[in-house]
Amino acid sequence: MHSSCISPTNSEEDPNHPAFQNRGSKRYVVGVCAMEKKSRSKPMQEILRRLVKKKQFDLVIFTDDMILNRPIEEWPICEAIFSFYSTGFPLAKAESYVQLRRPVLVNDLSMQHVLFDRRKVYEVLIRNGVSVPRHAIVNRDGPNPDTLEESDNYVIVNGVQINKPFVEKPADAEDHNIYIYYPSSAGGGSKRLFRKVGDRSSEFYPDVNHVRRDGSYIYEEFLNTQGTDVKVYTVGPNYGHAEARKSPVLDGRVMRDSVGKEVRYPVILNSIEKDIARKVCLAFQQTVCGFDLLRVRGTSYVCDVNGWSFVKNSKKYYDDCGLVLHNYLLTALKYRYHRRSPSPRYNMSPKAMGFAQSQHQFATEPSQLMLDHAGEPFLPIREHSIGSSSSSNDPFELPNSYGSPHGARDARTSSNASVDDLHWLEKKEELRAVIAVVRHGDRTPKQKLKTRVWESMLVDFYEKRRTKDKFDEVKVKAVADLQELLDIVRTLIKEYAPNVGSKGAVWEKDGGDSFEKLLQIKRVLERWKFAGINRKVQFKPRREYMPPSSSSGANSELLLILKWGGDLTETGKRQGEQLGNRFRNELYPVEEGGLLRLHSTFRHDLKIFTSDEGRVQMTAAAFAKGFLELEGDLTPILVSLVTTLDKDANKMLDHSGQADANEEIERTKAKLRRLLQEEYASEEDMIANVAPLNTKSIVDALRKLQNPKEALGKLHDLIKHVKTEIKELALEAEKTALSLNDDKVQELYMGETYLLMSERWEKLYRDFYSAKKQEYDLSKLPDIYDCIKYDMLHNFNGVHASIKSGRALFELAELFVTCYVPQEYGMDVAEKQSIGIKVSQALCAKIRADIATAMTITREEKPSVVKSVYGGKSFLPLVQADEHDDGESLEHNGYRLDPSYAKELRIKSPGTQVRTRLYFTSESHMHTLLNVLRFQCPSWIARQSSANQALLNPNAVSEEEITNALLSEMGISTLPNDTSGAFKRKYSFSQTKLMSPEALDALDNVSELDYLAHIIIRVFEAPWLPEEDENRFRVEISFSPGVRGDPEVLDTTRSSSTSSASSFTFTPPSTPLSSSIPIAIPAATNNNLFTYYETPTRKDDGHLDLPMSLQVDNKIHLTKDMPGAMFDDMLAACVASVANPTQSNVPDSV
Repeated sequence: MHSSCISPTNSEEDPNHPAFQNRGSKRYVVGVCAMEKKSRSKPMQEILRRLVKKKQFDLVIFTDDMILNRPIEEWPICEAIFSFYSTGFPLAKAESYVQLRRPVLVNDLSMQHVLFDRRKVYEVLIRNGVSVPRHAIVNRDGPNPDTLEESDNYVIVNGVQINKPFVEKPADAEDHNIYIYYPSSAGGGSKRLFRKVGDRSSEFYPDVNHVRRDGSYIYEEFLNTQGTDVKVYTVGPNYGHAEARKSPVLDGRVMRDSVGKEVRYPVILNSIEKDIARKVCLAFQQTVCGFDLLRVRGTSYVCDVNGWSFVKNSKKYYDDCGLVLHNYLLTALKYRYHRRSPSPRYNMSPKAMGFAQSQHQFATEPSQLMLDHAGEPFLPIREHSIGSSSSSNDPFELPNSYGSPHGARDARTSSNASVDDLHWLEKKEELRAVIAVVRHGDRTPKQKLKTRVWESMLVDFYEKRRTKDKFDEVKVKAVADLQELLDIVRTLIKEYAPNVGSKGAVWEKDGGDSFEKLLQIKRVLERWKFAGINRKVQFKPRREYMPPSSSSGANSELLLILKWGGDLTETGKRQGEQLGNRFRNELYPVEEGGLLRLHSTFRHDLKIFTSDEGRVQMTAAAFAKGFLELEGDLTPILVSLVTTLDKDANKMLDHSGQADANEEIERTKAKLRRLLQEEYASEEDMIANVAPLNTKSIVDALRKLQNPKEALGKLHDLIKHVKTEIKELALEAEKTALSLNDDKVQELYMGETYLLMSERWEKLYRDFYSAKKQEYDLSKLPDIYDCIKYDMLHNFNGVHASIKSGRALFELAELFVTCYVPQEYGMDVAEKQSIGIKVSQALCAKIRADIATAMTITREEKPSVVKSVYGGKSFLPLVQADEHDDGESLEHNGYRLDPSYAKELRIKSPGTQVRTRLYFTSESHMHTLLNVLRFQCPSWIARQSSANQALLNPNAVSEEEITNALLSEMGISTLPNDTSGAFKRKYSFSQTKLMSPEALDALDNVSELDYLAHIIIRVFEAPWLPEEDENRFRVEISFSPGVRGDPEVLDTTRSSSTSSASSFTFTPPSTPLSSSIPIAIPAATNNNLFTYYETPTRKDDGHLDLPMSLQVDNKIHLTKDMPGAMFDDMLAACVASVANPTQSNVPDSV
């Protein structure tokens, strides 16, 4: 089973003995003392096969019987040994053997004890300057166990608060049952990670929210790594190989290759991560060592150290590892036999050989630590004279030529290679970036209830939660707080109910709010479980508020505001997933497996940003599920893949971005309210006043309304009819529920009841018209439209019931919304420009940064001729940007494929990099961004009118400074340093390049930006063109008004959280019926940018009469051939115009 070996005698250890001096001509005996399952595994056999090829070692493989059953004195005598723990291995016995025979150790055995305890692992990492996630430890294995305080969304351990989402790790490193707990704002629940079983590595438990109490655990902050897990494999302190995979946190599905191995891809580490690899190797004295790495916003953390680990199925790694270990063993053994006074315990681990002393040099000079890619050594740079030979005591030193990829670095020509030298088999554009701004999906109606409260129980509830400021507003979202509030409301109802309607101690106060509001609060709080993101209660003290403890006497009246609804529906989730599917299948090149292959091989840089609104976040998560073909619940996907913008950057996508424009928006709304309630002498007079831009969709709606003031009265009457019909349905449902003893009879879509629906419409009727002022509140028009559309689609679609006045109300509300909503953001061009650039300034700055990055050719990215792995030549922008990262920026660098493994992985275009940025937002940002694209800003228009070619923009520097300042303020990386170079090209201005006449006509026909409306910006590169050519980069912008008509294609499947089927009979009128998820993708062969379709008619029986020849589509191609430099210049001017309003009306000289 093993080759024979001779134990060295004392004389052989004497350096003066002839036997010692002739030692170089003999083979060294190297043992493998590990369980057979490991020592005979394919990776180990591949490495050992390469070791023996040099014919300098005799290998001894220890059998399980030898290790477990025979005394160490009978174990083979070895001069060096591979020994490491795995299940069943007697580590203490192996240590005794080392004490007896004193072999050279590849991995230190005593330090392997540390690897059994995750707490000790973190201690060692911290002590050696390696970053670990912020964490707290609960020790329950001592005489005085730690205490843990648990709340809905955090735990407190020894005074340290860890907020959800957090990770719960057993202290025992052999226990792989790791749990992740999610906050209620993301839907709650927990994910359980475990050792892979078949094709599963985790499961989601939506109702398990409480932590374990049965042992010692580490609680650490969950770090969003964009769904990527990275494992680093070191072979000594100067060599590392990194592989990335889809994180098990996402959907728990294990991706396997054709032979059943989990799919992983080699990736490039940055210089900081190379230094981390070196520190881990030295700190744990493990030459061969694997550890888990997390890269988050430019900072890298180690979250686990595994000890002995080999890469599976990589010939290049086996070659590299074999040579590194050969050099290490040879140097260590030679070093041993030339030592005059060996230590009692001869440990030849990397640290013991003196590498720890050089740590300071590497720490202060990280640029000297070079891991060119995941499979190459990263060695200290030393100066050598040309032709001179040098020796090094570093056993891990490799020849400079060793380990370079087969053609990756050596085959690449100088970065100054001429573009004319490139040989293009076919001139095909390359997709460089996809940027999309998307409105959220179908949602429930947003609702709000306000009431004055003064009861001591409610005041005490407020007092316990407010800060020292007596006018502090208190927001209640936590499960425990909402439950306490519900209990108080129930108590108050029991107390006041007997006296309702009588004078005296009743809920009514001074003709104020009614007892009915208290009942409604109870119904809303009871209706849905306290989880997710569907309710919020606010307490606002009135101006005269005085705390009960005040000496001046209590005037403890509060305003209680209850908000609910506005949640993404099950239909909305399916819509989002379908849209993600279409993006994946239709926006990216299909070669080499399409987007999924591009993404899984780390050639796709994806980031998803959302505002902090729940419906927007969930839409993004549903989209990501379809986009990346994921499985399971949305909560883990949301937490792992979606970046919710913080306070500084939230204005990019949230309503807070409207702050600078609020005054103008309010003025426009006031003007609209006045104009729509006036009498006009003629229809043309009305159109001239209400639709100054003569937009076709608005003009058509006004002509149908004829007299808006009279139509508002009709609208109010229709609301009255609808609410009356709903009340009748509610009574019938209540009777049926009583007779059947089944409350579910009263349930509608998304768990709403007829009673809650009735209250919703009652409030709309009450709020829409003020009898006192004798005027209509037009701000309620969007709410009326949303409610009737929601009910017609989900509740009154023929599945449960129908109402006679529903369709008439929908048609009339739609006409008003068509006139009102788009013009909230400006009625004339100047207003649309001003409001548009103010609301969208931050988003435009971010899009500009995305475009600039996609169009920037860095020094390393300049066109180079490289050998294709399948023959021929190709353009390969090998980005070596790993030495620069963006720190804490939202735009930190992600992992990139190691191109040296392209041939082994059969990847034809390893240099392909596509940047995808997805922004999910609300309707207001869609309108304003569309206005910016359509109308631009005055300063840029003036600049273009003064010259037809932008030779030099005199404001370029100041515009760049403004953009960078705004990006920095939001915590986003600034524009690339090359902004004055490659992407700042000359361009010839043309109005048709900006937006075609057909596109403008098509936009005029858009009546609504419905759910999932989206704008797509794609950047293409023609790499065969010179860098300064304006056509080198082409921008294509497309637009879809979103879901039109049926929100789904005949889908009557029920969801666990809905009691009704989705709509399949109702289609809103005056809109083209289209596929369920229209997508703004230009058709390659279709020059007609927009097709008009007749509206399908509805027969008397309610069924749709669809024209058989109707082709379904409703996308608009705004532009197909705008030069990238032109688009960047336009965005730069728009972003800067907010900061420099005085420039808006001054033509710029060119």
